[in-house]
Amino acid sequence: MKVMSWNVDGTFPPAGSPDSIEEQIEWFSTFDTLPQVLLLQEVNHNRSDHWYDLLCDQLGYHTIRGTLDLAAELEHSNGHITALRGRGTLSVNIYDPEDSGFRPTDFPEKILVTEVARPETTIEVWNIRAVPGNDYGEEKIKIHELAYHGITEGQTRPRILAGDFNSPDRELADGQAVPFGYNRDKSIRERWVNAELNLLKGLGHLGMVDVFRAQHGYGDLDVLDKSWDRQKRFDHIIASQELTHTECCYLPDGYEYSDHAPIVAEFDV
Repeated sequence: MKVMSWNVDGTFPPAGSPDSIEEQIEWFSTFDTLPQVLLLQEVNHNRSDHWYDLLCDQLGYHTIRGTLDLAAELEHSNGHITALRGRGTLSVNIYDPEDSGFRPTDFPEKILVTEVARPETTIEVWNIRAVPGNDYGEEKIKIHELAYHGITEGQTRPRILAGDFNSPDRELADGQAVPFGYNRDKSIRERWVNAELNLLKGLGHLGMVDVFRAQHGYGDLDVLDKSWDRQKRFDHIIASQELTHTECCYLPDGYEYSDHAPIVAEFDV
């Protein structure tokens, strides 16, 4: 089962224009094998019909769930899409941040949780994007906290957590992640650091691993976020070990169509 997560840079205008969306869809059509589970972030709700039509008609995604209507209702620019092709069924959003009992966020559309039910197993899929801390402050770590709380407090089951975490600031050759929280005011620094590290490094007790690092180890990065002048890795796939991964990589050609490279993982489900 191939899973792909991509921030499509859908802020409107101009990145969410029909032409740019059609170019992204056309790029998908060049893949030898399309992902069975597709997670998209920063999908502009003004173009939701266009996205849905192209994903269905041109790429064969038979079930699409999203938070675009919620983003429009909140007058935010974009939300998420999770789409499924091939075998299985995809549930509606099964998690409401407002009902979690934890600190609510002003951006609930940034957390989309669905279930992919296949003959072999049912997988809980978390599609998230943490808003940038420099622009939205505490809202970034609220999204981290909600995702961590929702996963750790939920029932034990196979899971995939993927998306644009906007974290970490740096990764060291020995495997340590350096969060942005260390640059924050003392009054919130500890909470900020914990929120980032819990999501990046704190799910091991549930048997979840950073799939890219589990396969490639640590050391120098060859992945560059265009919005920065040094190497950073903001897009992640963290998955239950029982979903045995056989491959994980970034697709640098994606930079022609977004400011993020997609991350793709193959699971032997």
